[in-house]
Amino acid sequence: MIHYYTNREISEKLEINLARWKRWSRSFLPPDPLGGMQSGYARQYAFKDLFKVYLGGHLLSHLKLSMAESQQVLNDLSPWMKKNGFLELNGANGAVTEISGQPNGCRIYFCPVRATGVKKGSGFCYLIRKTVGTHSDDLTTGLIVKETVEETIIHIDMTDSCFFLQDPHVRMINFSPLFAALVKKLYHQPH
Repeated sequence: MIHYYTNREISEKLEINLARWKRWSRSFLPPDPLGGMQSGYARQYAFKDLFKVYLGGHLLSHLKLSMAESQQVLNDLSPWMKKNGFLELNGANGAVTEISGQPNGCRIYFCPVRATGVKKGSGFCYLIRKTVGTHSDDLTTGLIVKETVEETIIHIDMTDSCFFLQDPHVRMINFSPLFAALVKKLYHQPH
């Protein structure tokens, strides 16, 4: 069964000012076909819409992107988020349990088109690193931790991807903790 959330419920659970949440919602989602100022129906959110607004708000308030830049990042990342189950609470590939439980489970690096090797027509390019395993070796000289990652590249020419992280304009979304914090706030039951 799909659970829908109201503006007030989200505002209280996430501890975000109600007016700010509504402003973000109007900016990051299309108009509500059932709701409106005069209709008498309050907007209700499925998890996928709620997460998009939450991520867009994070881009605005924490990473200090403009509204247009935040909208572009959401548009660019939405197909990847859908494919990897982040727009469903119990999405594909066990996104909630597999990724959100790891502190470095998934990080998204992005920068404006100034980076080398960016395909034309895109506002940003992205490197998504998802931890798929870790292994530690306890050697006499110290502990060595090996991390296996899966990388997804969006709007970057494959031959230039190694120079991507050296661009001084690169920003990072620590995606797993952000996703886990949202889920925890939504479903934390007070004792």
